[in-house]
Amino acid sequence: MTLAETLLRQLDDPALSPDKRAQLRCQAAEAFERRGQYEAARDALGELWQGTGQRPPLEGLSEWTAAAVLLRVGALSGWFGSVQQLKHVQEAAKDLINESIARFQALGETTRVAAARSELGLCYRRAGSYDEARVMYHEALNELSHNGDKELRAEILKRLAVVESASGRYNEALRILTDAAKLFDEISDDALRGKFHNDLACVFVHLSRAERRQDYTDRAIIEYTAAAYHFEQAGHTSYRARAENNIGFLRCTIGQYQEAHKHLDHARRLFVSLRDQGGVAQVDETRARVLLAQGMIRKAERTIREAVRTLEKGDEQAILAGALTTQGLILAKLGQFHESRNALKRAANLAEIAGTVEDAGLALLTLLEEHGDRITEYELLETYQRADSLLRETQDAETIARLRACANRIMSARLATVQPRRTRSLVDFWANFNLLERARAYEARYIKRALIEAEGSVTRAARLLGLAHHATLTSMLARRHRDLAHLRTPPEKRHRSILRIRASRKIGQCRIGKAVRPAAVLYVEDNNLVADVVKDMLELEGWRVEISTSGTAGLKQLESATHYDLLIVDNELPGVTGTELVRRVRQLSHRRQTPIIMLSASDVETEAWQAGVDAFLRKPEDTGDVAATVTRLLSQGK
Repeated sequence: MTLAETLLRQLDDPALSPDKRAQLRCQAAEAFERRGQYEAARDALGELWQGTGQRPPLEGLSEWTAAAVLLRVGALSGWFGSVQQLKHVQEAAKDLINESIARFQALGETTRVAAARSELGLCYRRAGSYDEARVMYHEALNELSHNGDKELRAEILKRLAVVESASGRYNEALRILTDAAKLFDEISDDALRGKFHNDLACVFVHLSRAERRQDYTDRAIIEYTAAAYHFEQAGHTSYRARAENNIGFLRCTIGQYQEAHKHLDHARRLFVSLRDQGGVAQVDETRARVLLAQGMIRKAERTIREAVRTLEKGDEQAILAGALTTQGLILAKLGQFHESRNALKRAANLAEIAGTVEDAGLALLTLLEEHGDRITEYELLETYQRADSLLRETQDAETIARLRACANRIMSARLATVQPRRTRSLVDFWANFNLLERARAYEARYIKRALIEAEGSVTRAARLLGLAHHATLTSMLARRHRDLAHLRTPPEKRHRSILRIRASRKIGQCRIGKAVRPAAVLYVEDNNLVADVVKDMLELEGWRVEISTSGTAGLKQLESATHYDLLIVDNELPGVTGTELVRRVRQLSHRRQTPIIMLSASDVETEAWQAGVDAFLRKPEDTGDVAATVTRLLSQGK
């Protein structure tokens, strides 16, 4: 019988006071937590648990017991908020733990204060606030005497090393763990020893990349294997799953893909058994990387899409940023450049806000590598300067090499378009001068910029350049500017030709081999001016557009059997908001596969993706992209 089960048996004593009963529940919950049995820990709290992040009942309890209850409820809330990807729960957990710290401090319970600060640091780390987490761990260590609780000191040192590693300070993390190795050898707790080996392995993985040392990779595999063994001995399923996920990723980096999948399968089964959605999503993100390395890009895209959707529900911004970087890279390989750029920009912003500056820099570095020739010179230089600033402290040799390659690429591109200033004679200036070549060089420069800003649309690029017809630009790309042709949207992706559009206006359909029905679009927008502009734009492409002026009316139309190929919605709508409308539409069996675009000035992009949109565009700057986005989504549907 375990310690936790023994403590719970004592609750059967009817003579127990409410205070003693609450203490026993807290002790049992803590014992279950150490074994990774978090649901059992929650159940052990009984009536003290009012829900994740909810304040427990403290009436009739002593000050010490009340502080202990707040600490346990706060710690468990932080864990459930992470695995279930619940928003705002980490903040609620921090409030509960801070109150427990204040109560323990008033009682002079320095060891309990240190334990509470350690749990508070974990909440900060989950949210990506590494500086605050570091402060909490150092303060916790200062609360402990050197002869105090060895297991608590070891736990705090281990968590501090994780923060340093996540911040890119790998050598500091290695120093902390190496110095603490003797302390861990003296501990009999298998779960804690497993965590030590797991975190040490993670540091070796980073250092093997930074210093290009194969012996560090071999050492990492050894440490991960040791961690899995200790977690199995401790019965700690959650951490055992994380170790298996880490081994899977490491196997991928050395090209052992089948072995990687075996470990990931094992990790996923363990997380599923725990109903740990966040853990499953992290395994899926690792799986997407393996599939990408194998060249199975379509499968990788489906896998990472589900992982991102799950992670968007929670507060762990640093983990979400890493998944978005993977998604952005995969989308670029599929040729979905607009979505890829959005994902990578979002990843960089989230990572920087979360404090993981190296991850932010890596997202921008991926953006430069995948889209360097599809963004303007100004954006190219701005993105590089930001990436260089974020990666200034990196120790990773591979990252440094990638950054230098991007710098060389940018300089080469600029030197190719900027003529060196001449200081010699005019005769020298005119030597080998060719007006036609110079004119074409400038022409190419502006055509490239127009295609980039038009996101590959030849029609819109021709308008930017002042050309009367897009065929003129098409001819220029086919003849004298073939090196720019890759920047245009492939012609076969057009939804229908100009001839079809004209014919559809006359007879409602055209015949080229067989009848083609114009696409039907429902646009839910209460601003008549915006609705008319977008409607005209789409009808010019040959689509049939129906306007609905409220969320309530739009929902009623969508609940009917009327056929719509695509839905466009604003967010600020009378009756039902756009995000709520999307959420309810996705519950309709006959609309689940209908592409949905949200075109809104509201800052609700995250909520829109969570509700189920296929694209998010901002008013007014992205209004010109509506037609291209509709074309892409309808083409994907076909």
